[in-house]
Amino acid sequence: MDDKNNIKLAVLSMILSALSFSIMQIVVKISSANIPLMEQVFARNFITLLISLTAMIKNKERIFPYKNNIIAIISRAIFGYLGVVTFFYATNNMLLADASVLQRTSPFWATLFAFIISKEKILKIQWFALIIAIIGSIFIIKPQMNSNLTTSLIALSAAIFAGIAQATIGFLKGKESNSLIIFYFSLISCFLSLIYFKSFVAPNLYDLIALILIGIFAGLGQFFLTVSCKKAPVSTVSIFNYSGVIFSYIFSIFILNEVLDAYSIFGTILTVSAAMMVYFCRK
Repeated sequence: MDDKNNIKLAVLSMILSALSFSIMQIVVKISSANIPLMEQVFARNFITLLISLTAMIKNKERIFPYKNNIIAIISRAIFGYLGVVTFFYATNNMLLADASVLQRTSPFWATLFAFIISKEKILKIQWFALIIAIIGSIFIIKPQMNSNLTTSLIALSAAIFAGIAQATIGFLKGKESNSLIIFYFSLISCFLSLIYFKSFVAPNLYDLIALILIGIFAGLGQFFLTVSCKKAPVSTVSIFNYSGVIFSYIFSIFILNEVLDAYSIFGTILTVSAAMMVYFCRK
């Protein structure tokens, strides 16, 4: 597959990842009334673990990473786990709009750490597009920023952790399979979740379905994210993660009965324009 096709596949995968994670976020928010944080995190990673393990067995992939990649695999898992915990915590304990706009700064951090870790080149147009996308996301979500400061900082740290994890995936491009990377991320995350598991709430049928959906859409989001970061430079495709801002707002219209206003329309135009700017300038 040539570079242009790789970039197209990477862009599509990033958009599908954003869509999956947006669905997951809404389910996390809804189920937080009854299900504890670590139980949500465990469900999210356990189902992903089963999916990745099944894929590895089906494709007869090796179970252990190469020695030179062990540190990167573990780093990706730990930062990914921290990103999930802080993101879930922020989603459950502050305004959904605030949590979303802070977490969506992850492309900036992904681009920065991709430059640090993999020495990926960053064009001026990419920095400009990222700024436009951030402004657009603010117009769409209209964050009031009146949540507790500590919780807001936790939401911002979720974006930083996610950015480091995405940059590490880019570093592993061509070195390990997608399934193996996801498998160890899920395995280590499940183990850490059990360590900090303080209480278990037996879910009713409604909550059980919610936990399963969290795991399924998290697994899909993680799969598409890994494919995207391995098919093209992180600095090129990370901007398309902002499509999740659009998806989240669309879902909130139907699920939370929010109304699309002029600010949201303007923000959507800015966000999509920024993504297209990066895409066409890289062709």
